[in-house]
Amino acid sequence: MNSELPLIVQCRCNDADYRKENPEVPYSPQEIIREAVRAWEAGASVFHWHARDPVSGKWRNDVELYLEVIQGIREKTDLIINPTLGYTNAENNVQERVGYILAANKDPLLRVDMVALEFGSFNVDYWDSQAKEFITYDKVYSNSRAHIRDLLKILTEQGVFVACTCWDIGQIRTARYFQEMGLLSRNTLWDFIFTGDLMPSSPAPTLPALQAMIDAIPPGEQWLALCWHGDAMPLAAWVITLGGHIGIGLGDWPYTRFGKPHNGEVIEKVVQMAHILGREVATPAQAREILKMPPRPELPTRKQSNSAYAIAQ
Repeated sequence: MNSELPLIVQCRCNDADYRKENPEVPYSPQEIIREAVRAWEAGASVFHWHARDPVSGKWRNDVELYLEVIQGIREKTDLIINPTLGYTNAENNVQERVGYILAANKDPLLRVDMVALEFGSFNVDYWDSQAKEFITYDKVYSNSRAHIRDLLKILTEQGVFVACTCWDIGQIRTARYFQEMGLLSRNTLWDFIFTGDLMPSSPAPTLPALQAMIDAIPPGEQWLALCWHGDAMPLAAWVITLGGHIGIGLGDWPYTRFGKPHNGEVIEKVVQMAHILGREVATPAQAREILKMPPRPELPTRKQSNSAYAIAQ
């Protein structure tokens, strides 16, 4: 295990729309930039977001919305930029999904550090626990292996770090086959997705389920866990002690049991938990080293961790 390594904390700021429950969920580029800075100051080293319509909050693929956020984050932080790989529509248009990456990468300062790619398809119907039935019965996130292959070719050409987002063990196995094909780098971050009761498309966030996901990847490789539509705080405790990394934020859960927290305040609670459990938290520079990503010395920096640590090369 890698429990001696600093903990990488990914802020997931606005994936789902929980603004009715918590008004701190950001929509506009300036709101997203504000949350990135808050998360960075609290201890996050990776920042993940979806471009949204500034008024309605609907997911958008507009290149301009992404570039404005990237510019703002680069001016104020050294966060590892990890935007969504474009909102997926029914046509699964590859060029539309990577359009903002191609645009950002024209400027060395703005280039995208990391994207998460799902390695399979899955149902996305929501469960109504009171009515005891699904709200819909035909919603599918379609991600064929041909589509994955085409995306990987572009991302490899662009030099973008690909995190393997896996909603089940079958998707982990699929990703490993893409590594054997030479289309996916063996230097990756495994993103394990767990889900709450609203969308039972992945394992529930239990310790046996987490251990099964860990056992499915090569020993010693870096992994991160998150809980879509669920409270990730209990999961975070296991992740911290087992040597993984954590993704958390208002994009997955509104955390109203803490009032109306912004993303920085959610990140602060995970950082406090890590310190209580005896694990340091990685700065973005340390996270880049752990993930074997190129350094970005030209960016603003946060105070380094006080702990000494060594990363196996």
